[in-house]
Amino acid sequence: MEDAAAKYKDKVDVKIYYAGKNMDYIKKYGVIFRGTLIINEKKKIQRISKDIIEKEIELAVKELENRR
Repeated sequence: MEDAAAKYKDKVDVKIYYAGKNMDYIKKYGVIFRGTLIINEKKKIQRISKDIIEKEIELAVKELENRR
């Protein structure tokens, strides 16, 4: 995930929260039962793999560029 996010570090904010390890997400995103990817504090992806992470980050960057 770090490699995929590093390409766009100035454009997207990417975090992975792990159930039972991180607790600061609960107020904002609710209870998480497995690893969850959060992009730009808006999009929540629960089924994560390397391909999904890369695809979602690229999609988020394209969405931001289309808004401009």
